[in-house]
Amino acid sequence: MSDQYNNEVSKHYAAYRPPIHQRILELILKDRETSVLGLDIGCGTGVSTQALSPYCAEVLGVEPSEAMLSQAQQVSNGRYLQGDGETIPLAASCADLVTFAGSLYYAKSAALVEELRRVTTDGALIVVYDFEVQLSGFMQQLGIELPSSSSGYDHEINFSDCQQMKQWRCEQLRVELTLSSQQLAHVLFSSSTRYQYLLEKFGQQETFERVLDALNQVSDEHLVSVDCYFSTYSFAV
Repeated sequence: MSDQYNNEVSKHYAAYRPPIHQRILELILKDRETSVLGLDIGCGTGVSTQALSPYCAEVLGVEPSEAMLSQAQQVSNGRYLQGDGETIPLAASCADLVTFAGSLYYAKSAALVEELRRVTTDGALIVVYDFEVQLSGFMQQLGIELPSSSSGYDHEINFSDCQQMKQWRCEQLRVELTLSSQQLAHVLFSSSTRYQYLLEKFGQQETFERVLDALNQVSDEHLVSVDCYFSTYSFAV
């Protein structure tokens, strides 16, 4: 995953993220007691770690990308480590809440499951969630027609096929957010694929400012639809 993001993309990723993590975690964790230690695997720039932090006494974000971690948001009750889910630098049976925010597609493996079993406490909650921001229409407004994706990325990937885990919830919903032109521009620039198309369309100089001006010519506010997917698990006892 670290190879897919350069420093410029990471800066836009860190500059603004819509509050989707918070909305999803509130649905799942609002009635749950505060966790002793929350573990956020594949934390990116820490947006998901920050969203997780109110539900934990301590939170740890783990991310393989150095570029992402260099832009990580500070969390008062947390810290970050560079690494992956197959070798988590924690003692056994210490994490009682684990989240995968759009990272399970890259992390899922038999070794990951075994490492999760090692570091989690009995009854620990494992949360998998992802979302897809519907942006093709905005790219079309900017004169860019994105090709159909052939990456094979699966937003709905979860642990439903893992016999060692018990599934508690598995849901899908759509939310709508109102973003300013600047916020939307940061979202558009936070993907390496879209970033390259925007450079080709608007040039190498002052690209962000040119895109921002184009968006403002349409409207200063934009209604963005987001498809959200989440599921929760614990290891079978």
